[in-house]
Amino acid sequence: MNIVPLFPTPIGSKVDFITSKERLQLWDRIKKIDHHPHESIIGEGYSTHRKSPKFVDKKIQDRIQSALDEYNETCGNFPSKILDIWSNIQNSGSKLKQHSHAGCDISGALYINVAEDDKLYFHNPNPYVYFTPRKDLTPYNYEYHWIPVKNCQLVLFPSWLRHGNDNVINKMDGRIVVSFNSVNK
Repeated sequence: MNIVPLFPTPIGSKVDFITSKERLQLWDRIKKIDHHPHESIIGEGYSTHRKSPKFVDKKIQDRIQSALDEYNETCGNFPSKILDIWSNIQNSGSKLKQHSHAGCDISGALYINVAEDDKLYFHNPNPYVYFTPRKDLTPYNYEYHWIPVKNCQLVLFPSWLRHGNDNVINKMDGRIVVSFNSVNK
């Protein structure tokens, strides 16, 4: 039987999006910025969300914008522009709660300091997947899916897509991710 994968959710990923030198420069700048508690981080974790510090240089912002342009073109979306950029720092024992980015179109994460086995969890947007009995797990009935993430990697996804995982405990101090949202131009 042919199975048609209706309504796929596009996740964009670029490994080595920034150089190691750029990563270390961002890391140094981020460590000098005041961070505050954030409702999406449980435990010892902090963010600059809604504070809009200027820590990402124009060259990297332009590359993020180019990646957004490529993602939107590939997906048939209207062009979008970066709305805000912030940094998140998580320490050992913290969790990133499942959440989405309301009022935005495309969101993204740039990984600055993560463990070698780090993952980004995405949750199935189909609410009915939880009601269907299943014998085996397949890409058609997953409640969530994760992708491995590495330092210097960029990941783009629709802002409505829930991500994070309430059950996964961060095992390292100084986990740093630069996050951003975009809206239609």
